Amino acid sequence: MVQQKNIQKLLNKPMDRRQFLAHVGAGLLIITGFSGLIRGLLDFGGGQHHHTVIHGFGSSPYGGNKK
Repeated sequence: MVQQKNIQKLLNKPMDRRQFLAHVGAGLLIITGFSGLIRGLLDFGGGQHHHTVIHGFGSSPYGGNKK
């Protein structure tokens, strides 16, 4: 209920274009920052993916052949 009252208060507030764009920009920063934080927390610990190369460059130490 409190959030709805705050949203209605913000929507009823008289503002010019600059103030409106500032509010929209702040909202976008909050949303993108929050989603980036969530993405970072979900990838925490599992973010590093290791690929094993079987043949070709990088398949053995120093590019040499395994014996």
